[in-house]
Amino acid sequence: MCGRRPIEAPRREIGWQEYGELCKRLALEVRAHGSYDAVVGIARGGAIVGATLSFMLNLEYFPIRLGKRGGVTRVIVPPTRDLAGRKVVLVDDLSRTGDTFKIALYELKRVGAASITTVALVRREPGFRPDLCAVTASAVDKVAFPWGREELVGDRFELRKL
Repeated sequence: MCGRRPIEAPRREIGWQEYGELCKRLALEVRAHGSYDAVVGIARGGAIVGATLSFMLNLEYFPIRLGKRGGVTRVIVPPTRDLAGRKVVLVDDLSRTGDTFKIALYELKRVGAASITTVALVRREPGFRPDLCAVTASAVDKVAFPWGREELVGDRFELRKL
Protein backbone atom coordinates (compact mmCIF):
# COMPACT_ATOMS: atom_id res chain seq x y z
CA MET A 1 0.00 0.00 0.00
CA CYS A 2 3.07 2.28 -0.10
CA GLY A 3 2.42 3.68 3.36
CA ARG A 4 -1.19 4.60 2.62
CA ARG A 5 -3.86 3.52 5.04
CA PRO A 6 -7.03 2.06 3.50
CA ILE A 7 -10.01 4.38 3.66
CA GLU A 8 -12.50 3.17 6.24
CA ALA A 9 -16.06 2.97 4.95
CA PRO A 10 -18.65 4.84 7.05
CA ARG A 11 -20.40 2.65 9.59
CA ARG A 12 -24.14 3.00 10.25
CA GLU A 13 -24.84 1.77 13.79
CA ILE A 14 -28.44 0.92 14.61
CA GLY A 15 -29.10 0.35 18.32
CA TRP A 16 -32.09 -1.37 19.90
CA GLN A 17 -33.93 1.89 20.64
CA GLU A 18 -33.55 3.16 17.08
CA TYR A 19 -34.51 -0.29 15.77
CA GLY A 20 -37.80 -0.06 17.69
CA GLU A 21 -38.51 3.41 16.31
CA LEU A 22 -37.68 2.33 12.75
CA CYS A 23 -40.02 -0.68 13.07
CA LYS A 24 -42.82 1.58 14.32
CA ARG A 25 -42.29 3.83 11.30
CA LEU A 26 -42.34 0.81 8.98
CA ALA A 27 -45.49 -0.57 10.62
CA LEU A 28 -47.26 2.74 10.03
CA GLU A 29 -46.09 2.79 6.40
CA VAL A 30 -47.19 -0.82 5.84
CA ARG A 31 -50.63 -0.07 7.33
CA ALA A 32 -50.97 3.05 5.14
CA HIS A 33 -49.90 1.05 2.08
CA GLY A 34 -52.77 -1.45 2.33
CA SER A 35 -54.28 -4.32 4.25
CA TYR A 36 -52.37 -7.59 4.60
CA ASP A 37 -52.91 -11.11 5.86
CA ALA A 38 -49.38 -12.20 6.77
CA VAL A 39 -45.75 -11.20 7.20
CA VAL A 40 -42.95 -13.32 5.73
CA GLY A 41 -39.45 -12.73 7.07
CA ILE A 42 -36.35 -13.73 5.12
CA ALA A 43 -34.09 -15.48 7.63
CA ARG A 44 -31.85 -14.54 9.31
CA GLY A 45 -32.06 -10.78 9.88
CA GLY A 46 -35.33 -10.39 8.02
CA ALA A 47 -36.86 -12.91 10.41
CA ILE A 48 -36.14 -10.53 13.32
CA VAL A 49 -37.62 -7.51 11.55
CA GLY A 50 -40.50 -9.57 10.14
CA ALA A 51 -41.45 -11.06 13.51
CA THR A 52 -41.36 -7.58 15.08
CA LEU A 53 -43.61 -6.15 12.37
CA SER A 54 -45.99 -9.11 12.60
CA PHE A 55 -46.53 -8.36 16.31
CA MET A 56 -46.90 -4.62 15.70
CA LEU A 57 -49.42 -5.20 12.89
CA ASN A 58 -51.10 -8.17 14.58
CA LEU A 59 -50.51 -10.37 11.52
CA GLU A 60 -49.52 -14.01 11.24
CA TYR A 61 -45.77 -14.59 10.75
CA PHE A 62 -44.10 -17.06 8.39
CA PRO A 63 -40.36 -17.58 7.69
CA ILE A 64 -38.49 -18.28 4.50
CA ARG A 65 -34.80 -19.17 4.60
CA LEU A 66 -32.31 -18.84 1.78
CA GLY A 67 -28.69 -19.89 1.83
CA LYS A 68 -25.72 -18.97 -0.30
CA ARG A 69 -23.06 -21.54 -1.09
CA GLY A 70 -20.47 -21.18 -3.83
CA GLY A 71 -22.09 -17.98 -5.06
CA VAL A 72 -25.45 -19.69 -5.62
CA THR A 73 -28.48 -18.80 -3.52
CA ARG A 74 -30.86 -21.64 -2.82
CA VAL A 75 -34.07 -22.11 -0.85
CA ILE A 76 -33.50 -23.95 2.44
CA VAL A 77 -36.91 -23.37 4.06
CA PRO A 78 -39.56 -22.57 1.41
CA PRO A 79 -42.69 -20.58 2.13
CA THR A 80 -45.71 -22.60 3.22
CA ARG A 81 -48.69 -23.18 0.94
CA ASP A 82 -50.78 -21.61 3.74
CA LEU A 83 -49.86 -18.30 2.06
CA ALA A 84 -51.90 -19.14 -1.06
CA GLY A 85 -54.43 -16.42 -1.77
CA ARG A 86 -53.05 -14.14 0.96
CA LYS A 87 -51.75 -10.57 0.80
CA VAL A 88 -48.19 -10.78 2.07
CA VAL A 89 -45.58 -8.37 3.43
CA LEU A 90 -42.11 -9.75 2.55
CA VAL A 91 -39.44 -8.43 4.93
CA ASP A 92 -35.62 -8.39 5.02
CA ASP A 93 -33.24 -6.45 7.22
CA LEU A 94 -31.04 -5.16 4.38
CA SER A 95 -31.72 -4.69 0.68
CA ARG A 96 -28.63 -4.56 -1.53
CA THR A 97 -28.71 -6.35 -4.87
CA GLY A 98 -32.23 -7.68 -4.40
CA ASP A 99 -31.19 -11.30 -5.00
CA THR A 100 -32.84 -12.61 -1.83
CA PHE A 101 -35.97 -10.53 -2.44
CA LYS A 102 -36.22 -11.76 -6.04
CA ILE A 103 -35.89 -15.42 -5.04
CA ALA A 104 -38.35 -15.02 -2.16
CA LEU A 105 -40.81 -13.22 -4.46
CA TYR A 106 -40.58 -16.08 -6.95
CA GLU A 107 -41.17 -18.64 -4.18
CA LEU A 108 -44.16 -16.75 -2.78
CA LYS A 109 -45.72 -16.49 -6.24
CA ARG A 110 -45.06 -20.20 -6.72
CA VAL A 111 -47.14 -21.04 -3.62
CA GLY A 112 -49.91 -18.70 -4.77
CA ALA A 113 -49.59 -15.52 -2.66
CA ALA A 114 -52.23 -13.08 -3.92
CA SER A 115 -50.04 -9.98 -3.60
CA ILE A 116 -46.62 -9.19 -2.15
CA THR A 117 -45.23 -5.93 -0.79
CA THR A 118 -41.46 -5.83 -0.19
CA VAL A 119 -40.14 -4.12 2.95
CA ALA A 120 -36.56 -3.57 4.15
CA LEU A 121 -35.32 -2.00 7.35
CA VAL A 122 -32.30 -0.63 5.46
CA ARG A 123 -31.95 -0.14 1.72
CA ARG A 124 -28.58 0.35 0.03
CA GLU A 125 -28.37 3.06 -2.61
CA PRO A 126 -27.98 2.23 -5.44
CA GLY A 127 -29.57 -1.18 -5.39
CA PHE A 128 -32.85 -3.03 -5.32
CA ARG A 129 -35.73 -0.77 -4.32
CA PRO A 130 -38.20 -2.51 -2.02
CA ASP A 131 -41.69 -1.01 -1.89
CA LEU A 132 -41.03 0.36 1.60
CA CYS A 133 -37.91 0.95 3.71
CA ALA A 134 -37.05 2.78 6.93
CA VAL A 135 -33.49 3.91 6.16
CA THR A 136 -31.46 4.44 2.99
CA ALA A 137 -27.68 4.00 3.24
CA SER A 138 -25.00 4.59 0.62
CA ALA A 139 -23.35 1.63 -1.08
CA VAL A 140 -20.15 2.15 0.91
CA ASP A 141 -21.85 2.27 4.32
CA LYS A 142 -21.40 -0.71 6.57
CA VAL A 143 -24.56 -1.35 8.59
CA ALA A 144 -24.42 -2.79 12.10
CA PHE A 145 -27.70 -4.16 13.44
CA PRO A 146 -28.17 -4.59 17.20
CA TRP A 147 -28.63 -8.37 16.96
CA GLY A 148 -25.34 -8.81 15.13
CA ARG A 149 -23.07 -6.76 17.38
CA GLU A 150 -21.93 -9.44 19.78
CA GLU A 151 -21.46 -13.18 19.70
CA LEU A 152 -20.94 -15.72 22.44
CA VAL A 153 -17.36 -17.01 22.40
CA GLY A 154 -16.76 -19.60 25.08
CA ASP A 155 -18.48 -18.19 28.14
CA ARG A 156 -18.43 -14.47 27.26
CA PHE A 157 -19.71 -12.11 24.63
CA GLU A 158 -17.33 -10.43 22.20
CA LEU A 159 -17.93 -7.68 19.66
CA ARG A 160 -18.19 -8.92 16.09
CA LYS A 161 -16.06 -7.39 13.40
CA LEU A 162 -17.97 -5.96 10.46
